Amino acid sequence: MKQNNKYWILSIIFLFASCLFSSSYFSSYRTLPLVYQGIIVISCWLLSGCSLFFSTGINNKFIKCIVVGANIFCIYGWWFIF
Repeated sequence: MKQNNKYWILSIIFLFASCLFSSSYFSSYRTLPLVYQGIIVISCWLLSGCSLFFSTGINNKFIKCIVVGANIFCIYGWWFIF
């Protein structure tokens, strides 16, 4: 039981970090230099990947669907810019 709580907490922490990076997609992403844009996108991918890895330990299917949906939006959110 404690292992599942640890996975849930780690998944949510990585999800929030990924959401922080993906929020820059919609604020001033186009005005940033190309190097910073790449750093933002790669950070979102890595953090979302870690969150998806730890979401496999979540037993509640509803919470797991919310976490996976939010991660997919963070990973593919840059498509909405172009």
